[in-house]
This record gives sequence, structure tokens and C-alpha cells, in this order.
Amino acid sequence: MAAREDMHSCVRSLVWSGELDAADVAYYIKDHFGQLDDICKFWLLEVIRSEFELKQKAEETWPKVTDFDRLDRAFTMLEAQGIIALHRAGFDQSDGMEEVEDAFHESGRKNSDCAGYCFYTEQDQEAALDGSGLYIGFGHLSGHEAKAVKIGEMLYASLVREGFNVDWDGTFESRLFLKWFRWQRRSP
Repeated sequence: MAAREDMHSCVRSLVWSGELDAADVAYYIKDHFGQLDDICKFWLLEVIRSEFELKQKAEETWPKVTDFDRLDRAFTMLEAQGIIALHRAGFDQSDGMEEVEDAFHESGRKNSDCAGYCFYTEQDQEAALDGSGLYIGFGHLSGHEAKAVKIGEMLYASLVREGFNVDWDGTFESRLFLKWFRWQRRSP
């Protein structure tokens, strides 16, 4: 039964993250938890259907522009300024950094002067789903602290412009924290 509880928790998280459709959630669960017997497959499909139904009803009560929409706009503004801005970049901070480096190399920005980045991870998203706010990491690929702080300042300004209450001590050592961030991302 613990496996079903774990699967249900994972389904809930994936559905409410707003990133995947039902088929992708089922694929992720099967890939993550391994081969399922017919009874478990039927149960899983019912859990996925039920979670999407609950989320769809909740979405009808959400504001027209959600916190996620505003975050996405802030990230889009930052990308227009040459900053790599990633949603759900890996599971944890080290995974996030790998995804930043991949995005940097794929974008051909090796010759660019701006190598700034910002991202939140799956762990950060999980906390936001639970109502605990959202942490966003940032920095500069050079590792230069002063350049990293400049990226943090740009991120801070972009988030404040979108109306977020942002907690940050102005140093590279701490991530920015969006207090009272409500994770409401509409399903695809």
C-alpha cells in the first residue's frame, strides 16, 4: 500500500504542477515506479483522472492572472535581457545548475557577455504547491560574486515589478524568496 500512497502523492504533485497532461503523468509514474500489474494500471488511470478533474474545478475559481503567470512574465522579461530563466530546473540545486549550463551551451551564448541565470527546482515547486512560498536561485556562470549579485538585483526588480513580495538580503549567498506565492499553473 505504501507504493500506492507514494504513486498517489506523485500523481497529485505532477497534476497540480500544471506541466503535464494525463498521458505524460501516466508515463512518468510508470517510468518512475516500474512495471505495474493490470489492477494497479486501472487504479492509476482512475487516480490521474480524478486529480485532473479536481484541478479543473479549482482552476475555474482561480484569478485570471495567477502568481505563476506573473512569474512566467518576469522570467520572459529576464530572458529578453539575456538571462537564462528556467522553470523547474531539475530536482535540486545541483540538477538546476546542470540544466542552466546545458541551456547556456545550447543557446550558443558562449560568446555572450551575459551569462546570468535564475531558476527554481522541483523541490522548490513542491514547497510552493504546499503553500510554503517559492525560492528562486540565481547567479553568474563565471562564478564572479559581484556579477551574480547584479543578476540577483535584476531578478529582484523583475519580480517586484510583477507585484511579488520578495525577501532577499541582497547577497549571492541567499536565494530570493517569494512570500505567499500560490502555485496555480493551469493544465496544458
